[in-house]
Amino acid sequence: YILDIPGGRGIAFDTNMLAHPTQRRLMTLWCELAGSRTAVLPQVMLELTAKPTFGPPALATSTHVQSLAWAEIVQAPQSPFELVVLDAEAQALFGRILMAFTLPCFPLLNNVDEITTHTDAIVLAQGLAAGMDVIVSNNMRSIDHFEINGLVRETFGRNAGLLVAADDALLEAHPCGEGSRALLTMALASAWPNDAAHLTVGDATDVLGDLCARLEGATMPQTAARLRSRFATDGDLQCVLRDAAEISASSNALRHERVRTAWVKRGAVDASELPG
Repeated sequence: YILDIPGGRGIAFDTNMLAHPTQRRLMTLWCELAGSRTAVLPQVMLELTAKPTFGPPALATSTHVQSLAWAEIVQAPQSPFELVVLDAEAQALFGRILMAFTLPCFPLLNNVDEITTHTDAIVLAQGLAAGMDVIVSNNMRSIDHFEINGLVRETFGRNAGLLVAADDALLEAHPCGEGSRALLTMALASAWPNDAAHLTVGDATDVLGDLCARLEGATMPQTAARLRSRFATDGDLQCVLRDAAEISASSNALRHERVRTAWVKRGAVDASELPG
């Protein structure tokens, strides 16, 4: 093999999975319930904290507040996020990985010279160099998942690929039985209204319907279909709702999300409001 790629550091996420509230709340809660913080790769952090350079003033202000919020939340003592840092060895490996990528991996590029400055390539190379086992991404247009995963297995000597779509990642982790109930509970908790201690089944139906519509718009239709199916067939929805309410109230990741939402609505960041 060309390169000896490390592993064992778990899951990271492409920028498109962390930049939007619906996906971010679901993914960070998934990591938290699995006992880990959500890894943020350096290039992903750079994109999340980028200052707005164009657009209407109101949009630019909102985007700027969101950028500031990322910087504060990732650095907070009780942060649900962990910023991945590449040491000197990983930095050197990162450069070699970039040079090993091929043009078919990134179908929108015109020539191989563009790969080393392409943000998608940088994210993937950083993930590999850092030893991440999986990167969850719904970016299917500018990244060819099959080409990347084939390269990772055949050229880099990994037993499995690197890229997994969010639908596949969630459904493989929660396949059936208690797993699918856990997925439903987690999803409801991620979308739980801030001002609701409890939800009736009717209210939960509306919450789930709104969530599933957003997931479908976020290229996660299989997860939406699985949630609807489990909600319709679960033998004890009251238990699911009690568990979801408890998770929503106790989750550190969701507490940070509520603070973030308040900052964006107010148009200003106040780090003293962070948990802990």
